Amino acid sequence: MTAYAKQIRNAALAATFTAIAALTAAANATTSQNSIMLLSATFDARQVAQVEVGDFHFKPGQVAPVHTHTAPTVGYVAKGEIIYQVEGEKPRILRAGDAFYEPAGPRILRFDNASATEEAIFIDFNLEQEGEPFIVFEEQPTQAIDRRSLPTIDLGGEMIDQVNIYTSELPRGGTLKLDTYESTLGLVSEGVVELRIKGKETQRIVAGQSFSLTQSDVQSVIVNASPEVPAKVVTFRLR
Repeated sequence: MTAYAKQIRNAALAATFTAIAALTAAANATTSQNSIMLLSATFDARQVAQVEVGDFHFKPGQVAPVHTHTAPTVGYVAKGEIIYQVEGEKPRILRAGDAFYEPAGPRILRFDNASATEEAIFIDFNLEQEGEPFIVFEEQPTQAIDRRSLPTIDLGGEMIDQVNIYTSELPRGGTLKLDTYESTLGLVSEGVVELRIKGKETQRIVAGQSFSLTQSDVQSVIVNASPEVPAKVVTFRLR
């Protein structure tokens, strides 16, 4: 092989390797930001003093009492299926991986476990003004409700009128960068992640745990902490 032919071959190989590296980087960037909007909820603007978070575990066949919310409520079904009905609307099925919105005011006629044999788990975030209750029952429940409180989030009266809910798949080593202009509530639904905020200690968060970010938390990044399995994060972005 002549020297000129070798130069041609080497140049071609270098171009091929460069193209492969570029494609790999593009693929990693895409999978790291694999976010899908599940739901967008809008309501009358309100000064949210705090966000109270409940993790509910419903036994097979468990029925929720008729209730109302004085604060808008958004949430996510982590396991099983829920029959959901707002007064004046038809009932519908919420499945694992679905987000939901319970408006303030109307009666919630049904929020029941749809299965007679399987547990259902859902997490909700109540955007409360000062002094508002978590939930209002028309009658005291006759069946015990397994509600496990997660940390309440102090928003200090931030004005909110919209919540956009996203689910994000993080592959091994994947990252999710969050905007700094909006407060964000979060739930790790699968796997283990690290929440990295510039100037703060890294938080390790496992499936079933919630977290929060305020507008002042700059350069916030969520990283899949496992080198072996993917993670899934649900974010509730407040506007």
